[in-house]
Order: sequence, then structure tokens, then C-alpha cells
Amino acid sequence: MTATTSPAPPAILKWGLLALLAIAALWAIDRLASERSVPSVGTWPDSPYASGGLPRSQADALARADLAVANARATASAAPDQWLMHEILAGEYLGRAQLSGNYDDYAAAEAALDTAFKVAMPGSGPHMMRASLEFTMHRLAGAEAQLAAMDRYAVPPDIGDRAEMAAMRGDIAFYRGEYQAALGHYDEADALVPGSTGFRRAIHTARTGAPDRAEAHFVQAERAYRWPTPQTRGYLQLQRGIVNLDRGRLDAAMDHFRKADELFPGRWLIEEHIAEVLTLQGKTQEAEKLYQAIVRRTGHPEFIDALAGIAEAKGNTAEARQLHARASAIWAKRLEQFPEATYGHAIDHCAANSDWPCALRLAEQNHTARPFGEAKIKLAEALLGNRRTVEARAMIETVLASQWRTKDLHRVAAIVYRASDMAAEAQAQERLAQPDR
Repeated sequence: MTATTSPAPPAILKWGLLALLAIAALWAIDRLASERSVPSVGTWPDSPYASGGLPRSQADALARADLAVANARATASAAPDQWLMHEILAGEYLGRAQLSGNYDDYAAAEAALDTAFKVAMPGSGPHMMRASLEFTMHRLAGAEAQLAAMDRYAVPPDIGDRAEMAAMRGDIAFYRGEYQAALGHYDEADALVPGSTGFRRAIHTARTGAPDRAEAHFVQAERAYRWPTPQTRGYLQLQRGIVNLDRGRLDAAMDHFRKADELFPGRWLIEEHIAEVLTLQGKTQEAEKLYQAIVRRTGHPEFIDALAGIAEAKGNTAEARQLHARASAIWAKRLEQFPEATYGHAIDHCAANSDWPCALRLAEQNHTARPFGEAKIKLAEALLGNRRTVEARAMIETVLASQWRTKDLHRVAAIVYRASDMAAEAQAQERLAQPDR
């Protein structure tokens, strides 16, 4: 394969929606984890949090996650015929994956869930957690199947689970481009557990033309937590920053990212957004150092691609080629491991290498998996890159006819209209693509 979310120049402006997806899908799991204790077979030596305090940095949280995985693995090994123990293990892997972004953790969670279902009685098993994993991996039909299995329980799920089921159905509708239907499901969830869909509504409003209303929903989301942790509060500051970044408000976005970093220092997802804004502000040297540190810790290919983009901008074409080649190998592995979850991000890697046939192939697969606004915009860009201008315009106009409204939509629409020799329409879209004041 010769790459990240949200088509945009520069190629590093990608990870925003992935963060939103991951957090929305694992929201319930994170809340459960903050209130659940796993049977312990060990302690976290020399830690101020060993007695039950909360991790206050990425390093603390990863150390705790490592211990939790080890404890849960030992417990599952001691009770191999109890599916609940395997579900707990899967939950700990998912919690660590949320911190690390490591696909191997997602694969381990999937394996634990497979084991849980093998030993569970027919009609039982960890359907909710499996639905969350399926959704996180962008397998919408798989998530739906798990929710349908819960509908068939002899004893109906409790009210909290029913609310989460309704909310997740709203998420599925959203990523299928059924934005009004998503709100209906969120209303159903809130009728069961009032105020439970604040985070999801923030994402919805930010992407459907009402970003000013997102803040109220973020506040509601924070209040939904019994004890909002530094990690949770840092996430919400991160998302506030992403909303501002999407609107072109760089200073406001940076303020939120800095606050997030203060609340939960060392979180690579926060740091890469800081690097992204630094790049957009022309502070390339600072951004490059930060990206290098992130790559050393995570090895994530999108940030290797970001370094390649910086090298290329400086005229270091040989270094850029080496970095792109290094990223290619990782993208190829991810596409094998979890293809649906990778399509939307790997598109930009292909585009950065001007491999438009690759970009189009992935964009089509991404659109099949999740035909919402962002996937359609990416597909329009890939069609245009392959000189299929008429099809690109038709695709972008389906987004313009929908509720989806982002600066990126207007930016791409302007490019498509320019390529279609439609100057007036291009100018109108260029005006809409300007940063909000």
C-alpha cells in the first residue's frame, strides 16, 4: 500500500473524528471502569494510586491499565468457564486501547470476547461490550446484531443498558448519514436516563451546522459522570478544542488543548492536536519535535506521515520518502487487522503519496462501511484525484443536500466546483469555508 480522518490540507488534520468515535463508542465502558474494581492478584508498587486514587496522567493510567489487564487475565485463567471473567478481561483491554490506540489491544479484546461467547450459555454473553467493540471498529452491522441479541433476552436489560442500546443505535444511524433518526434514538435514551446523551449530541450538533450548541452538551456530558476524572475532563477539553479547530479557530482550539494537557498530561491524542495547531500556525520546528516524541512513544503511522509532510515541506524529499515507506508498512498491517477501522485514515496516506487509485479504493470501502458526511467528502476528493470530476461533484452535492455542515465540506466543495468550471458556486463555498469569528 502506498492516509487519517477528515480530508484536508495539510494531511495531518485528521484525528479529530477518530477521537470522537472512540470516546463515543467506549463512553459507557469508561464510566463502568471508573466505578468497577477488578479482582486483584497484585499491587501497583510505589504508586500513590495503589490505595484507590485516580490516575492523573497518561503514564499513571497506562500503568494502572497494565496491572488491570494482568489481574483480569489471571482471573479469567482461573475461571475459564465463566464468561463474565472473559468479558472483564475484554473490558480492560479496551480500556488500555483507549489510552494507547494500539490495535493489538483491540485484537486481544476481540479474542477475549470470542472466548466469552464460546463458554456462555445460548442467549447470554457480553453482547453490549461486543457491540461497543464492533462499533469502535466501524462494523456497524456487527454492532446492530449484538443489540438485536439483547432485545431477545428472556429478562430485559436494565434501564441503564436500554438507554445505552438506544444511544448506540443513534450512533449507528449517525454514521449511516441518518442524522434525524440519530436524534430520535438519543431522545429515546434520554427518556430512559435523562441527560445520558450529552456527548453524542455535542458531536451531532458540531457536525450538522450548530457548533455553538455543542458546549452546552459537553457540560451535560461532564455532569453525567458521578465523579469526572482528570482523564474524563481532559477528554472533554480535547473535544471542545476539536470543535474549535474544525471551525478554524486556532487560538481557541489551542487553549482547550493546553487545558486538556494540563488536566491529563502525556496523552498522545492531546499532544498531536497541539502539534497540528502548531503546524497550522507556522511553528513547524515545535510541531516536528512534538510529533517525533509522539512517534517514539506510539509508533502510529499517521504521525509518521505528519513528519513526512513536514520533511517534504522543508525540501527533504529523501527523508519524506523513507518516512512514508515506514508508515506504509504499518498501514498495511492495520488494514489486515481491522480494515473497516483503518480505511478512513489510510486514505490520506495514499493521497499524500499521490496514489489516487489507492485513495479511491479505500474511500469507496470506507463509504460502504459508514456512508456519513465525512466518508462522502473523502470519496469526493478521491474521485476528483482520479479526474472523475462529474462523479465528485455529484457526491459532494449529496452532502450539501444533507444536514452535514463542516468547514471541510465547504473547502472540498469549492475545489470540486473549481474543477467543474463553476466559479460562482466555488466562490460561495470558499466564503463558507472561511474560519468562524
